[in-house]
Amino acid sequence: MENKVAKAHQLRKRVVISQSSNIYENLALENLLFSQLSEDETILFLWQNTDSVVIGRFQDPEIECNLSAMQRDGILLARRQSGGGTVWHDMGNLCFTFMGPKTCFDRKDNLLFIVMVLRSQGFPVELNERHDILLQGNKISGSAFREKADRAFHHGTLLINSQLEKLKLYLTPAVEKKESRHIRSVRSPVSQLSEWNASVSVKDIRDLLASNYSQEPAEIISAAQFLSDSAFTDYLAHLQSPAWIYNL
Repeated sequence: MENKVAKAHQLRKRVVISQSSNIYENLALENLLFSQLSEDETILFLWQNTDSVVIGRFQDPEIECNLSAMQRDGILLARRQSGGGTVWHDMGNLCFTFMGPKTCFDRKDNLLFIVMVLRSQGFPVELNERHDILLQGNKISGSAFREKADRAFHHGTLLINSQLEKLKLYLTPAVEKKESRHIRSVRSPVSQLSEWNASVSVKDIRDLLASNYSQEPAEIISAAQFLSDSAFTDYLAHLQSPAWIYNL
C-alpha cells in the first residue's frame, strides 16, 4: 500500500470538468480521457447530467427501472461500462471519475479523499465496507470500478441537492421479476448534503474537490470539441444504441 501511495504522489494530477450535461456525451468523454491517459498522470473528471438513469454493465433495465414512467417523462436511460448498481443522475448530483495507472490505483484512497474534503466543510460523513459514503447512516454516494491491463478508473455519484422524489419514482421497477441472471442493485436509504446544509451547491463541492486534488487549474471540456474525433463519436454512438442499452 505504501508503494502505491508513493507512486501516486509522483504523478501529475489533473482535474477535468465537463461542460456537457448529457449522460451519453459525458460517458463518452470519460472513456476518451481513460483511453488517452498517460502513464505519468492521474485525472479527476467531474461532470453532471440532466435527468437520467444509469445502469451497471451487467444489469437488466426492466428489473431496475420504471421504464414506462421514464419513457413518458423523457428520462434518458444509459448503460455504463463498469459494473455495480443503478443510479439516478440530475443536475443536483455531482459525478466523479478517478483514473490512473493500475500500479498505483486505490479505490479506497479515492473515496477517503472525498470524505476528507466533505468533513473539512462540516459534513459528518463516513465510508462503509461497501465503499459507499454515508451521511448520518444514509447513502449519499455509490461507486463502481473498471480496470484494463495498465490502467483503472473508479467513478461514482455524490448527491448534493438532487430530486430524491424522482430517484424513488424512476428507480422503482414497474415489473417484478423473481428470477434473473442479471446483477440486481442493492437498495439503500439515501440522503444528500443539502439535508445537512441547505445552502450547499454542486459548484461549491465541485470546486472544493478540484482545488484539493490538484494545484493546476481545472481543464474545461465539452463534447463539441471532439465531434471530429472518431474515437469519441464511435463510442458515443455505441452508448446510444438500443443493442447496448437493453443488452439485445
